Amino acid sequence: MRMKNFFGSGLLKDFSNLFFANIFQKFLGLIRELVIAFFLGSSILYANFLLLRVVADFFSQITAGNALRANLLPKFTKLYEKNKEVSLREVFKFSQKSSIYLFLISQIIQTAVIFYLNLENNLLFFGVSFVLSFSICFNFINTIFLTVFQARGLFLRYSYASVTNSLVFSLLVYPLISLISVIGLAVSRLFGILIMYFSFVRPLKKENTGFKVRLNRSDFNFPTLILGNFANIIIISSRFVAGADGSNNITFFMYAVVLLNALMTAVVGNVSTILLRKIAIKKNTKLMIYSLLMSVFVGGFMVIGLYLYSTEIVEFVYLRGAFNISDVQQTSEYLVELSFAFLLLFVSTILFQPFLTLSIEETKKVRLGMVIFFLFSIVFSVVFAELNSFTSKEGAFLLMYISSIISVVLSGYSYFKYIQYGS
Repeated sequence: MRMKNFFGSGLLKDFSNLFFANIFQKFLGLIRELVIAFFLGSSILYANFLLLRVVADFFSQITAGNALRANLLPKFTKLYEKNKEVSLREVFKFSQKSSIYLFLISQIIQTAVIFYLNLENNLLFFGVSFVLSFSICFNFINTIFLTVFQARGLFLRYSYASVTNSLVFSLLVYPLISLISVIGLAVSRLFGILIMYFSFVRPLKKENTGFKVRLNRSDFNFPTLILGNFANIIIISSRFVAGADGSNNITFFMYAVVLLNALMTAVVGNVSTILLRKIAIKKNTKLMIYSLLMSVFVGGFMVIGLYLYSTEIVEFVYLRGAFNISDVQQTSEYLVELSFAFLLLFVSTILFQPFLTLSIEETKKVRLGMVIFFLFSIVFSVVFAELNSFTSKEGAFLLMYISSIISVVLSGYSYFKYIQYGS
């Protein structure tokens, strides 16, 4: 594909829809972070909330993050390429039944964590866990059907849905967090998810004619769930290590990751989504190269910018209310230290996409082998940090960098396998 064909094709329009929607969402996210920092700062209450939310976030990412999209987008894309009309009735039945199991399992796990960690204000955190479990369920349903929008090339509608969710969340977070603290933060998120469901997902029930699509457990390959969501698994695991000592280090880690994730989702996430859809239809090596170069350029610019201006950026974004100058210093340190690891995640995210379009049955053993190696790198990092009495901050950085480097190696290997199997 020549560059002029790229700019003259629908690829630029698709990327623009996703990019500007994500920019607006990141602006709304920035407002939410300002509210959170103003009311909660680096308090132990917020640190405990983040520690509990590690469980919910991990569970949610496996069931409703990039991993789910990686499993379903190739399937739905091929179905809509072959069929003019597709019935989604059976997909709704499957998603609703599965969401009940998700609620029960997530609630049991979060309850166990509350008892294990012996968090203060247990009653408050039980309420938080209940709301988070509902969010996981509806987010799972939403993700399935937002993937349908992507598979059909309806990136503008997908963007509207995502922005609506973020807008409702942002409008409610200030009054709710000021009234009921951290539980208000969880409730405002749930309302955004529910509004997206009733406004964009539920109307798809009317599409009940044509080829009947069915989903079952075999469509959710565990290794693919891990590989498709490796970046978030690394971030969530590192976040847990940062807060494992019961300190407020997890808050600084989270504030830094919010800023870094803005670029990751706004640019790299959009590029990988379009890349995954396009190469699911037809192999395209040049598009892969353009996507990788764009991600490296953005990542490199980010590393340099944060090295020079991290303190100023954190001051501009967070310095108000309960967030003080000491918090600025510690957050900026996390921001600089984590930036190069995110560059590695940018590269890995793009390189993994082609492999995820291959048949799961044909590549089952390869996927399993890569996942075992990847999970081993996380376990090794945690054990090594513990044996050498690293601080929670040092342990988080160690895990982040070892697992990020391993992800680059594995993603390069996955692309080699894509070339091998796709030839």
